Amino acid sequence: MINNSAVLKLGLLVIAMFGLSKFSQASETKILRFDKIIDGTGIALQAKDIAIRNGVIISVGTDLDRSINAEVVEFDGLTAMPGIIDAHTHITYGLPSTPKGDAWAELGQATREQRYSASILNAMLTLRTGVTTVRDLNADQNLDFELRDAINSGEVIGPRIFASGPGIHPFNDPPPEGVEEASADFLRIAAQKRIDAGADWIKIFGTTGSASDLTSKAYYSPTAIAAAAEAAKAAGKRITVHSYGPEAVDAAIKAGVTSLDHPVGISDTHIAAMREKGIIYVPTVDHNRYYAQHASEYGYTPIIQQNLHAFVERNIMTVRAAHQAGVTIAMGSDAVMSGFGENTCELKAFLAAGMSNVEAIQSATINGAKLLGKEQELGRIGEGFAADIIGVRGDPTINIDAIISGVTVVLKDGSIVVDNRDKAGAINKPDCGALY
Repeated sequence: MINNSAVLKLGLLVIAMFGLSKFSQASETKILRFDKIIDGTGIALQAKDIAIRNGVIISVGTDLDRSINAEVVEFDGLTAMPGIIDAHTHITYGLPSTPKGDAWAELGQATREQRYSASILNAMLTLRTGVTTVRDLNADQNLDFELRDAINSGEVIGPRIFASGPGIHPFNDPPPEGVEEASADFLRIAAQKRIDAGADWIKIFGTTGSASDLTSKAYYSPTAIAAAAEAAKAAGKRITVHSYGPEAVDAAIKAGVTSLDHPVGISDTHIAAMREKGIIYVPTVDHNRYYAQHASEYGYTPIIQQNLHAFVERNIMTVRAAHQAGVTIAMGSDAVMSGFGENTCELKAFLAAGMSNVEAIQSATINGAKLLGKEQELGRIGEGFAADIIGVRGDPTINIDAIISGVTVVLKDGSIVVDNRDKAGAINKPDCGALY
């Protein structure tokens, strides 16, 4: 376990740095009044007020104070939106300071306490982007479970986390000595270990591919992937498969996974099957732009940077084809280390792939909620939904930068967790750079 005193000191530092505030009593009814409200569908509501109680929206309308006896909190000049859902993060990948040239080696040398402290800062940076919910995929040392539980208990301020623990991967699950290919029973047991440890999701690394390694070589047989998926489903867990190319896509589709993350170059047949089976596509386009732009932090050569940008271009082509075919697409940043704060840059990649602003908004709200199986709780501004609300400057249906660089206030479960209204400016202004 982490030293509680150290966590408390870091929490106080974060509050001082980012100007966190909370309503004095979250149980009291409040009416939040905005200039405009845009739902997770991307549609502007004919309303300006959101009434909340106990962290839940109880009513949406105009001049609600005429019918509800409650304090009115004014958010002048701001447009309300549901909190953003980031469907792919690595929130426990963090260092005590900016990487110095070999970030992955530095991460391996960091202590568990340093990693946990950095994850708390990553959680705060995530909130500053307007992201109030994340699906975190692949963490070690139970760091993601501990952070998730600390946030849920109120000990730490951060987004709600749906965590996978360590993904099923040959590094995390080395096969028995002398065995070249993991069996179906081996992967079934690997999935059950995650379930028993408290995972919300089961992640299977179907192929190679990550950061500077843009290959896509299959790790597991279709039978093995199906066995892990069966164990997850029996326990009521959702499943995602990492596939950098098409190599694990057939197996994932046959296994009936919930989502496919990353794949580029998939065929029209793959895309049609994903649409038919309701498998959600999480492309994670922008993270390779991030790696190229932050190459000095990782020690990536100009050739690696060039390859990363080329991969981004191929990824956008795949997103365009999937979008045109009607596949549900959810926004996932794949944020690591200094990438937290750039989470919503992914929306620019979606526009480059042909999405409208409204469709990009949906990818980060209602589609993310669908992915998580939380369609009746998250991703919308409506009665009965969690009071996860962001206030942005501008209209994101016209200019997506209203989300990327315009988030000014963030509420999670009805409490203001980040507030920059006094400074009349956005909380977070990332440099999203050029995609390719």
